[in-house]
Amino acid sequence: MKKINWLLSAALLYGMAGFTQEAHSPGFLADSSDTRPLNEVVVKAYAQNRKLEDVGAPVSLVTKASLDRFGNTSILPAMNMNPGVRMEERSPGSYRLNIRGSSLRSPFGVRDVKIYWNEIPLTDPGGNTYLNELGFYNFQSLEVIKGTAGSLYGAGIGGAVLIGSMPSVWEKGASIDYTGGSYNSNSENINLRLGGDSNRNIISFTHQTSDGYRQQTQMRRDIGTWETLLKATDKQTIHAYILYSDQYYQTPGGLTQAEYNKDPQQARPPVGTSPGAVEAKAAIFQKNFTAGFSNEYHFNDHWQNTTAVYGAYTDFTNPGIRVYE
Repeated sequence: MKKINWLLSAALLYGMAGFTQEAHSPGFLADSSDTRPLNEVVVKAYAQNRKLEDVGAPVSLVTKASLDRFGNTSILPAMNMNPGVRMEERSPGSYRLNIRGSSLRSPFGVRDVKIYWNEIPLTDPGGNTYLNELGFYNFQSLEVIKGTAGSLYGAGIGGAVLIGSMPSVWEKGASIDYTGGSYNSNSENINLRLGGDSNRNIISFTHQTSDGYRQQTQMRRDIGTWETLLKATDKQTIHAYILYSDQYYQTPGGLTQAEYNKDPQQARPPVGTSPGAVEAKAAIFQKNFTAGFSNEYHFNDHWQNTTAVYGAYTDFTNPGIRVYE
């Protein structure tokens, strides 16, 4: 099965708050935030910077320190530290996400949860989110708004996830990261940060491969991103970003208890006239391109406007068996 999606949209958001609050509190989402006490935590839920205690919804924060705590290949362990959140990786590179039990048994992809990368939605009009188009280095923070309280960001009774990719503490420079592990797992990232605090540019490339524990679980993922942030004035901030990902991962299929006891590493075997996962060459071929632009303007301490324009393209192919999409 082959599916190609085009999406072009524009969003205009107005926010009003009857309080005075800085855009970011000192120390918010800093790398050391998990190791020192904070006087207050500010979240962006409800399209405004609000104190956590003032937000009328259950919200969990995943900081950069929490992400780094579990390695640099996946956000899954850090997400699962949050109460009511369950994230799975059934095949390498194939994610499931449920909040408070919503879509707990969803067999395909991330559904029923609205996910935003910076100011633009990653969730397509059909309710599906290709969360695997992002790599570990595309995450600097996550806000998880649980339950129907996340409906401000669109339909999705499971909640909403707001992803931030710009570091809270800016340091220009370059970095190269490499991680190797068992089953021929390799992850490489090149990151270049240019400009100052008011004019930031980030160029990043990630290459990740793995043979997997089971048969038919090889994975390859390449992700390239460019992101820029310009503080034009004290009131206006312009943000633009481009993301391209190209990935391939095999799907081994499920096993019965007897098949698992016989060999837990095997892929789904043939049954009658139905071929097994290896014979069917079950795999996902996926390409994503996302580009967006947002302009945030603060009229005063109580009124602000955010305008975002973005486009998304997805080329999805799944030649496997018993496919529903």
